[in-house]
Amino acid sequence: MVGWIIAGSILLLFLILLLSRVTIIVDYDGDIYLKVSYFGITVFKIPSKKKPKKKAKKKKKKSDIADKAAETAIKEDESADKKNGNTDESDKPDDPDKKKKKEKKPKKPLPTFDELMDLLRLALNSVGKPLKKILKRVTFSHLSFDAVCGGADAARAAINYGAMNFALSSVLNLIDTFFTLKAPDDLHIGVDFYQEKTVMKIYCEIRTTVGAAIAFAFSLLGRAVMNYLRSRGARSAIKKLIAKPKEPKKAESAAEN
Repeated sequence: MVGWIIAGSILLLFLILLLSRVTIIVDYDGDIYLKVSYFGITVFKIPSKKKPKKKAKKKKKKSDIADKAAETAIKEDESADKKNGNTDESDKPDDPDKKKKKEKKPKKPLPTFDELMDLLRLALNSVGKPLKKILKRVTFSHLSFDAVCGGADAARAAINYGAMNFALSSVLNLIDTFFTLKAPDDLHIGVDFYQEKTVMKIYCEIRTTVGAAIAFAFSLLGRAVMNYLRSRGARSAIKKLIAKPKEPKKAESAAEN
């Protein structure tokens, strides 16, 4: 009885961890703030600002000044020797006759164009449906967007206002197509003809579960194995890409003693 209770509690804990949400908070107000948390615990976050560390100025020592003077003197002597034609024999390039002939690298079999196309179709067919499912399980919520458009003059501010409306509607349609978008909390776009720069404020929470990621991995692996077994061209392409390069055959000497 005690063993069943322990096994049940472990299974329950495992299910809770799988169904717990991973939350990503994105906040932009001139600077980006990003926070990733799982099961109520902050995994990592990017603060909006970091105070730059002040570098302490180092005072030059007398020994450093003397070393620099010695280095400049050595460089001047070397430049004078080069002008006079006094160069070391080690600087001369090696004779081409002394260089050894480079050995031919072993050739690796390359897949044909048809095999590469089969491999590409295998990848697309394997990733397509699992990717759509996991993307639909990613939820965008508590979205708020506030922007005040400006410009160098009134005409430019009006153009920026129209472009901002078009960009926001396009992004929302894109998110709603591939992901799950809940009703935004606040969407506002204004225009200020006396303001030269456009100011934006964005806040959004993105949520998904660990179980969705695990289901995506298993689904992708299963479809990839099935498509691999069905496609001969993809199998041939993978084997050629993984295969080791073949060493060139050495020609046997035909001369007889």
